[in-house]
Amino acid sequence: MTLHIVSKSPYTSSALKECLGAFASGDALLLIEDGTYVLRHPALETLQSAEIYCLEADAAARGQQQLAATMDRVEMINDARWVQLCTEHQPIVSWFR
Repeated sequence: MTLHIVSKSPYTSSALKECLGAFASGDALLLIEDGTYVLRHPALETLQSAEIYCLEADAAARGQQQLAATMDRVEMINDARWVQLCTEHQPIVSWFR
């Protein structure tokens, strides 16, 4: 199962669209940097059964932390958990265009 890491806003980049095109059952999504703006994007609803993670520090820096806290499907994580996710998933794909 793949860990997809989205680091760009869905409003200024095609990273999320490309990620969703490659997403398969059992894959996980990690939102970092400007990718935390995906929390406000309707495309997130297409991942009903996916594990979704969001880097807490990046969400807080962009004013998204409160929104993320209200989303049951999104797990807020720290850097240590990010490292753990990287050891649990293969391959790891970063989406940043």
